[in-house]
Amino acid sequence: MAERKELVLQKTSIISLKEQLARTTLKNLRLQGHTYIELREDGKRFVFFCTLCLAPCYSDTILLGHLNGNLHKERLSCARITLLGPNPWPFNDGVLFFDSLTAEEEKPPISDAEGVPASLLHCSDDNRLAIVHYDKNTTGGSDGDNQHVVDTDDEPRHCADDLLISGVLIKERTLDVEARFIGFGRIAARLFEKKGRSTGIDKLWCEWLGDEGPSEEEKAVVPEHDFAIVTFSYFYNLGRLGLLDNPRRLLTSSPSVESGNGEDSGRKRKKSFSDPEDTSESLCNQYDSSEEVSSARNSNSSRALVAEYDDHLMNKRVIKNRTVRRELRKQQRIFSERICEVCKQKILPGKDAAAILNMKTGKLACSSRNLLGAFHLFHVSCVVHWFLFCETEILGSKIVSGKGKKRCRKQHGSGKLNELVNDVSWQIFSVFCPECQGTGINIEGNEIERDTFPLSQTWRFQVKVSEGRKAWVKNPEKLKNCSTGFHFPQQEEDSSGQVQEERVQSMKLVRFYRVEL
Repeated sequence: MAERKELVLQKTSIISLKEQLARTTLKNLRLQGHTYIELREDGKRFVFFCTLCLAPCYSDTILLGHLNGNLHKERLSCARITLLGPNPWPFNDGVLFFDSLTAEEEKPPISDAEGVPASLLHCSDDNRLAIVHYDKNTTGGSDGDNQHVVDTDDEPRHCADDLLISGVLIKERTLDVEARFIGFGRIAARLFEKKGRSTGIDKLWCEWLGDEGPSEEEKAVVPEHDFAIVTFSYFYNLGRLGLLDNPRRLLTSSPSVESGNGEDSGRKRKKSFSDPEDTSESLCNQYDSSEEVSSARNSNSSRALVAEYDDHLMNKRVIKNRTVRRELRKQQRIFSERICEVCKQKILPGKDAAAILNMKTGKLACSSRNLLGAFHLFHVSCVVHWFLFCETEILGSKIVSGKGKKRCRKQHGSGKLNELVNDVSWQIFSVFCPECQGTGINIEGNEIERDTFPLSQTWRFQVKVSEGRKAWVKNPEKLKNCSTGFHFPQQEEDSSGQVQEERVQSMKLVRFYRVEL
């Protein structure tokens, strides 16, 4: 027993030493200005991750080679122009935007606890939210069961631009949440012109203005967008139903759970598929330890065990069956992984995610597609890119209409209008959710908003976003503030002989909000 404990201590010290070395390396990198490098945990390994290139580096040597590589140098040259300015984007989504904190302010790495993201430890902590019931006297016609979330600080910060978003699914409850206004983004474009008429789009971007926002003169000229971007700190059951109400039961086993009457908790237990100390008679009958289960059927049988568990019993009792706990951890880990439908990358727990808000109705875009308050999340930068894509399509349609064409067909192999516009049947008129195609309009009864585009077309939209982003990295726009955007290289030269001019046009102002949970 003593030798075993000594071996465990040695392994723990080795792991902690590796972590210390990794943190020291990360601190030195940040002092050198590499604020886009962060430390992540991959199982029991600490991994350096380059946010600019989406490249994991599993050792100092690999990281050094990556920083000296051509791909990183190209991305870094773009980041110096667009992301590393004096007024950085205030987000950290793990795919483009990163935290520019100093080494002393550095946050701990994203870690897993037995395969489940560490943020799950907090996702069921109701103490972090202040739930207030509506008063029927103050809210006309409202239901007494309606709830909303308010700031729990002694002196909550409010401003006239803050919003109350209704019907949002948070931690398996439909709530009204307060969204704090954090700043403006300016959408602008560099256009090609001939004889005073726009003929094409060269670049289109979103520039971060911050909470100070544009001047009053600019607000009078540049319209505000009909949609806004709402950001959250991502956790696994944000915007959807979770696997369990209390995932803490899946993470660790207390001594009272793992051991019986006064047994030593450090002693290795015998392998069994049930616990004789289980107080639930029904569960003991379902999973009697006398049943022989072969190793080949372990996976299927464990899933069956999970399926047969009653949800009410799961919420009321601590799960003692080790096989069931293991399978639930696995399912929870899979369930917690959410893929952004714009870039097809994972949304990591603790990172910033975003949803789309309809400013005219005050509802999330997905509300017109789901009556239960569920909504889709994406990386913050991906939502910004999606806004830019929709504006590109809308502007491209206006340019084509200005040329007197009633119908435009997809151009194959030509660069006319940068191939921005497809067949008129797939024309985009406003921003919509890239996953469910909801726009957040008001709907009557139990009806839902219908799809506008087939899945094949939405996939083509996502390809356009990716291509525009790649071209932007190679040729970004130099601006005063930090930005991100698209570039549309010209595929063919102008054969008319007319002089083609360029003009920068401010298009719309986008509001950004933050929901603190």
